[in-house]
Amino acid sequence: MSLLKLENAIDRCLKEINVRDTINIPLGTASGYVLAENLSARRESPPFDLSAMDGYAFKHSPHINENHNLSLIGKSPAGTTFARKVKKGEAVKVYTGSVMPSGTDTVIIQENTKTNASDIILKKIPQKNENIRKKGFDFKTDDILIRKGTKLTPKHISLAASMNHTKLVVYSKPKIAIISNGDELVEPGSKDAQNKIISANNYGIKAYLEQLGANVTDFGIAKDNVKSLREKIKKAASHDIIVTIGGASAGDFDLVKESINRELELKFWKIAMRPGKPLIYGRLGEAHFLGLPGNPVSAHVCSQLFLKPMINKFMNFEDENLYITEAKLKTSLKENDERQDFIRGFYKDGFVTPHKVQDSSSLSVLNSSNVFIIREPNAPSKKIGEIVQILKIDF
Repeated sequence: MSLLKLENAIDRCLKEINVRDTINIPLGTASGYVLAENLSARRESPPFDLSAMDGYAFKHSPHINENHNLSLIGKSPAGTTFARKVKKGEAVKVYTGSVMPSGTDTVIIQENTKTNASDIILKKIPQKNENIRKKGFDFKTDDILIRKGTKLTPKHISLAASMNHTKLVVYSKPKIAIISNGDELVEPGSKDAQNKIISANNYGIKAYLEQLGANVTDFGIAKDNVKSLREKIKKAASHDIIVTIGGASAGDFDLVKESINRELELKFWKIAMRPGKPLIYGRLGEAHFLGLPGNPVSAHVCSQLFLKPMINKFMNFEDENLYITEAKLKTSLKENDERQDFIRGFYKDGFVTPHKVQDSSSLSVLNSSNVFIIREPNAPSKKIGEIVQILKIDF
């Protein structure tokens, strides 16, 4: 099977995906979901003219000058309504968020006043309507404030609550299963962790996919035999995507094929990219099957390039999947071969420095990188100061 171009491989995955059904969920659980309908305000905010400061509310007049006296007739704490209409020459003590008493239109901050028995003296005259939050200034009833297709964050949840919503219609999150594969793997903290390879990819990839909005279940480590891998995959059958980590390279793929040979509808295996060449994609019944390479950098790169857009499509989130920009090289690069290359690098102030070590097993280099330098197939060499494309690492 010939190597498939990266963009063609991504397209093949995405065309197989249908947007998930919508669900109606409590507002407090909606963060991370994608809104399935426009959200309009069920009230105006604020619902009354409110004081924006602690001070005194009064009726403004062009005849009021500095050192003018007003008669203090009471106070109006936030959440209450003052009992009577305020007349000219009178003032009411108000607080931030207090409903403006009837008959008043201006608030003078308390720092600009002096008190004298039951009077206040105005030391500095505010402008008319100063320190007032007018009724409906933030939003009005039926204003559409959050659009369909928005991925909800804490600020959206606060706004929706202020709009008087208790439930939201959203797209359900895709369910993703992760299965690690290899006799050499052990869990962190295991008694033989010093002599074997710690299974680390599943932890980072699970966290990344949850950050993107998916519901993720880690099914643990499958041994290098058909029975173990097949049992894990069978348990994960109800998930939207089944992700295996390891067992995708040339010799190991035979195990994966043998484990699910009858069920797997293979769409492609191996793509023209580095790292991440031995990627597997196919269908297992209704589930999407993605076999990631076992090398940590390869697995994480493929997660950003493939799983991110797959999750976005499931949730009908029309995000820009690849944040590609440009930077100037701080060191030269040699010409590239026939595979698209994602070189780990560090970007700062318009310049990018590729790391000297590009081994696909090095998590420490990946951790100290914030971008991938994208090298197209057969790209010519680049000199210091020349422009290259970069992709922000978002995991």
